[in-house]
Amino acid sequence: MRDEQLGEPLSDEELKLFTQYLHRFANHDVDISVRMEVGYPEHPVYMLFGRDYPPVGDAAGYRRPCVGRRQMTSKSDINDGG
Repeated sequence: MRDEQLGEPLSDEELKLFTQYLHRFANHDVDISVRMEVGYPEHPVYMLFGRDYPPVGDAAGYRRPCVGRRQMTSKSDINDGG
């Protein structure tokens, strides 16, 4: 992403790509958990990706991106971390 785009929201196409990349990241790069600090340094966003089950808090409070659109499916198994 170019630096001048950081102040803009994602387009519909960018959101679709982001969600696809996030899905791949979760299935292939998150072993147990990954903690990240992203965004502007003066207003960081702290993120935790984890495989805790049941999730922390009520599962109903978790939002699935792009609800109403065709959901991505995974063919992961226990041996690939997914």
